Amino acid sequence: MQRRWLKYLSLGLATVGWVGLGYFTYNNPPTGWSRWIAVAALWPTVLFTLLPGVHWLHLRFGEPEGALSRSLRQCALAALYVCICFWLRMVRALNWANALLLVLLFVLTDVLLASRTTD
Repeated sequence: MQRRWLKYLSLGLATVGWVGLGYFTYNNPPTGWSRWIAVAALWPTVLFTLLPGVHWLHLRFGEPEGALSRSLRQCALAALYVCICFWLRMVRALNWANALLLVLLFVLTDVLLASRTTD
């Protein structure tokens, strides 16, 4: 039962987020505050878009105990990665080296957080 409400809530919030983000970016020019608002709206949108799939993968291939907290942590880190890459692309500072270093940083963060919670 827990997976069902999580799936529906996540898909609903992701839909609202993508529609709201599309409406906002269509109706506002890409100036100072509009960029910050778009980045701020992108984080929960990506988080709730990824959450059902990541949660399913943890339930299918991992231990069911603590799957929701692991899924939330990994989706939050992935959404933060997407937002940082989005911002770097807007200021024309994103390149392959930056993207790769960010991926390595977030993977290392997740590994260290996972090893700390398993003690």
